[in-house]
Amino acid sequence: MMQRASGGTLTVTNPTRSLSTVVVREARPDDHAALLLLEGSAPHAGAALIQARSNFFARTAAYPSSRVLVAAEGDTLLGVACVALGAVRVGGKPCDAGYIFNVRVDPERQARGIGPLLMDAASRWIEERGGHYLTGLIKTSNTPSMKMVTRLGWETVDRYDYLVLDLERFAPSSDAEIRRTSVWEDPGVAASRMETVFLQNFVPQHLDRELFAPAPRGGYAGSVQAEVSDGAAWVSLWDDRRRRGLDPRRFHAVKGFDVSLEGPGGFRAFSAIASSLLDDGFEQLLLPLRLTQDTRALLAPFTQDTIAFNFMVNRMNGADPVPPGPIYFDIRH
Repeated sequence: MMQRASGGTLTVTNPTRSLSTVVVREARPDDHAALLLLEGSAPHAGAALIQARSNFFARTAAYPSSRVLVAAEGDTLLGVACVALGAVRVGGKPCDAGYIFNVRVDPERQARGIGPLLMDAASRWIEERGGHYLTGLIKTSNTPSMKMVTRLGWETVDRYDYLVLDLERFAPSSDAEIRRTSVWEDPGVAASRMETVFLQNFVPQHLDRELFAPAPRGGYAGSVQAEVSDGAAWVSLWDDRRRRGLDPRRFHAVKGFDVSLEGPGGFRAFSAIASSLLDDGFEQLLLPLRLTQDTRALLAPFTQDTIAFNFMVNRMNGADPVPPGPIYFDIRH
């Protein structure tokens, strides 16, 4: 079991021998180098584009309320878990929900209880603040983590494929009319987008003020619309490269969300958007889509890499099961 100690640190009592000197605490600025080392480095290509960063704290800073929790043994960091809390709608009803991400454990200390220790600390941080759900993404191929969270009571409620689109593979459309807009600056557009996603699960309650807020509050880079004779497409962009400590002159990827294709020409309209992003100097578009979405099947042949995730949920504080329906993907992670 665990016990709260002074300074917000969680200490272990009656633990297994391997955890007898481990504490869970909030990360400090001087942990930064160790956190980056713990996360591991990879070339900025393929799946690594999704999590590339030089500023470890950038992701949690994008949320209204968040913590970076570390498991430490003396001055050595053994693991980390980032957790955020926000106001969302689940089945159209307002509530608070958490999101846990970047759970990492030192490879030499895996399978010794560090992961469950961090997951439990993050869950209790959300529960103590009145959260009704804690959500997270786990690769479908990560069997050990799936077994761990299932034992902890988590449920699989959806499946996402995170596509790394190669923008050079899309052909421009000569008849496409492309327009850039800002949801933040146009309340009418904001209302329209909110109406589109209102009945999905885990939609930010203040979508227009939080997720669509421009810098310095967020990384929203505007939305792009394209219309062709027989269809249209829309995608919103999240560009937090500078916040993550990445040089835009060298890192040419941007995240996309809130994507929609309409009509027989929807894919052609999206291709026009992709080509316009390429003209703007981007090379990849990082786009999470539900496995069952038609858009996912259309775009899959144009990917450099695809990462399959289970969308997991842990209910707390008497929360009802997540109702049927699509999950809104909050790209801030």
